[in-house]
Amino acid sequence: MPTGGPVMVPPTYRDISGMPITHQDFEFDRDTIIRALDHMGQYLDQRGVNATVVTVGGAVNTVYLQSRHSTHDVDFFLATPTAAEHTVIHEAARSSAHSERSQRGEIGANWFNNATQLLMGRDIQARLAQSALQQNVIVHQYRGPRGGIVVYAAPWAYTFCGKLNRLCESNARSYDIADAVSYLHQYLLANSRRTVSAAEIKQWCRDFGKKVTDGVLDQVNARYNTTYRTRPISRP
Repeated sequence: MPTGGPVMVPPTYRDISGMPITHQDFEFDRDTIIRALDHMGQYLDQRGVNATVVTVGGAVNTVYLQSRHSTHDVDFFLATPTAAEHTVIHEAARSSAHSERSQRGEIGANWFNNATQLLMGRDIQARLAQSALQQNVIVHQYRGPRGGIVVYAAPWAYTFCGKLNRLCESNARSYDIADAVSYLHQYLLANSRRTVSAAEIKQWCRDFGKKVTDGVLDQVNARYNTTYRTRPISRP
């Protein structure tokens, strides 16, 4: 069993007084993300490392779904929060950020980070990583002769529940409900389903430790109907 705390990417940097340094966020588009990931893949290939990561959040929308123009980071996680592989992944991401800065513009030290793993238990993290590989939605990949990187989308049910949780909070963002609809639509397509019961969704949320209310489900159903002319969330 792994021991110790999770390995963070990027690691926590501190100033001379010992206070954590806050990283500035930058917005970047699909082309920038792909270019930065390709640089990571080249770096890993040179070191003979094959990295398999799972991403959740804006990178999925910006790169795979193309439902957003930009995002401020690529959230990722591995199957194990203590994996030594995090170190070389951080080095690859840092090299990519340096390359972007020198050639085109700043993307920030935090552009590729795994802070999302702090929101999930180890058992859930391992299960989600396995489910992502089974789902087999590849957001982007770079494969060289010796190594590279493959970025999988997190399971649609999990990302959907994450948006439901956000919609229950006061700090919900303008695009959260559209994201929820997109993730639910992808789940239904992937599983050849037309509907899913409110009870099943609530069970997902319990399993993932996310909040949901009937009111939020009604909002999602209404927006889904506006977009796809059907209401997929069924009730008894």
